[in-house]
Amino acid sequence: MPAKRRITKKTVEQTRKVSAVLTFDHQAKLEREKRLAMWAGVGFFMAVIFVAWLINFKNNVSSISGGADIKDTKIEDITANFKTIIAETKKNMEELGDVITNSGQVAAVKLPAEMERRIELEKLLFSLNDKLTEATGTGENK
Repeated sequence: MPAKRRITKKTVEQTRKVSAVLTFDHQAKLEREKRLAMWAGVGFFMAVIFVAWLINFKNNVSSISGGADIKDTKIEDITANFKTIIAETKKNMEELGDVITNSGQVAAVKLPAEMERRIELEKLLFSLNDKLTEATGTGENK
């Protein structure tokens, strides 16, 4: 059996002293403490994240700079590579231009026959449209 607690005058007085309703000042103080604790926690975790980011950034920069030996590459090699790339690009652009002019000539040969058909179809459509508008126009007037 659980032990029963004896109710004495002292415990009754202690329970009467603790009020169930807090005063406005006490509530405001508790809210300020809660807000302060919240911002302290946010600040702490932001600081942890920032320090981790700095360490990661430092490691990345050191690994990147350690891997590339800029002293070994010479400016002459870079300019020679650049000149060969520009020459290849010009050659490719000329080939592309030739392909475009050839495809334009092929399209120009096929273009008149297709254009004639298209013009004939447009004339037919316009004549059909005129007949339909006349038919619907006379039907509405009656």
